[in-house]
Amino acid sequence: MNLSRTRYSPVSRGLLVHCGDRSPSQAKAGQPSATAQKQAVLRLVANTDRGKNVTPEQSAAIMGAIEQLEEMNTMRDPAASPLISGRWSLLYTGSATAEAAQDRKQKEGLIGSTVTDLTGSSGSSPLLPGGDPTRRKPLGRQVTTQSGFVNNRGNFQNIMAEEGRVENIAEFDVLGAACEIKILGSCLQVPAEETEGEARRIAVTFESVNVTLGPLGPLSIPLGWANGGKGPQGWVETTFLDDELRIGRGDKGSIFVAARRK
Repeated sequence: MNLSRTRYSPVSRGLLVHCGDRSPSQAKAGQPSATAQKQAVLRLVANTDRGKNVTPEQSAAIMGAIEQLEEMNTMRDPAASPLISGRWSLLYTGSATAEAAQDRKQKEGLIGSTVTDLTGSSGSSPLLPGGDPTRRKPLGRQVTTQSGFVNNRGNFQNIMAEEGRVENIAEFDVLGAACEIKILGSCLQVPAEETEGEARRIAVTFESVNVTLGPLGPLSIPLGWANGGKGPQGWVETTFLDDELRIGRGDKGSIFVAARRK
């Protein structure tokens, strides 16, 4: 896996911009505070069908808002922060550029793109405008299939950085039966010297998929055969992190917004 530094566009872009001792609630004259900018991002990603139902104009607006929030990040060494661990609800997944959107699936391959699609995002977080922490159905999304209704209940990620473990989870109902796809993997903080002296990148290797369909399962499917016997691999750089929200950029051009689950 190539762990060389990737520069993003157009925020110099994806590089963390630090603000000295400025608190997240402070802002320059004429600019929104980080708190207000977080709410702007959440409003824009709400009801986008996990980033799959956006117009080019919406995508551009979301990217602009995300980049502004990244510039307000005050968390140094986010990959080493204890705040990166926890239970996260994925709200939005997209691509930083149109070219990245076109190239991502080709770069990831069948297994990698499936992993990305399964762990794309969820609108079930109470942080979203109008969100209800007791509501099980994110954004009310239902997909009609020939066999009935498939109701997506959410996409989540659990990070246990101290243990070096990560879980990507998709929860859904099929004809009222609770189902789950859980992708298990290991994670490792990339040395800061490989990312310009700051710990912001975590390398991930996916090891297996556990599938539970109602009362059946879990069925465990190993992934060690993929990627020349290494399993699907990648990395994510955290470009904004606080106790509520996390923004990350992946090695294949993806960008995501995640909210901590209460």
